[in-house]
Amino acid sequence: TIVTEPINNLYTMLSNYEIDLAVVEGRVSDPSINAVMLDTDYLVCVASNNSPLAKQSMVTLSDLRRERMILRLPDSSTRNLFVSNLESVGLDIGDFNVVLEVDNIATIKDLIRKDMGVSILARSACMDELRKGKLTALPIENLSMVRETNLLYHRDFEHTDILRALTKLYGEMARLYQ
Repeated sequence: TIVTEPINNLYTMLSNYEIDLAVVEGRVSDPSINAVMLDTDYLVCVASNNSPLAKQSMVTLSDLRRERMILRLPDSSTRNLFVSNLESVGLDIGDFNVVLEVDNIATIKDLIRKDMGVSILARSACMDELRKGKLTALPIENLSMVRETNLLYHRDFEHTDILRALTKLYGEMARLYQ
């Protein structure tokens, strides 16, 4: 069964033995939960190929402040990572022109392709569109927004064969999309 829940709910579900495994963005701080790092990824500015930004090699925060931004919802880890990096350089999300907040990444990418704005997304979430030349991904000057993807499991989970198989499968799938 695949469950899509906020990360705090997943921790609770793991701790209560409601689920056996979870794939999450970020690190775990609960000592009763073990983690295997599956991948690292980073956030980028995603723009339409028609956007003037698409002609640049990177974007600045000043560039982003002039753009209409379509962001993930405030409780998403992608959004939180972006906001915390802004705060680290003395900026606030309120300094940006956020025109829409959407929970669905596919919808965000469709809106970007239609020149409705730009977004901050995980590069891995856009690999298919980048490979097909449908979108442009740009690093953001002075922001290093690296995140981990981890496989979480309860400390007493005994099926190490399943963990190895999932880790191997994840690695194989990640290589296909690079």
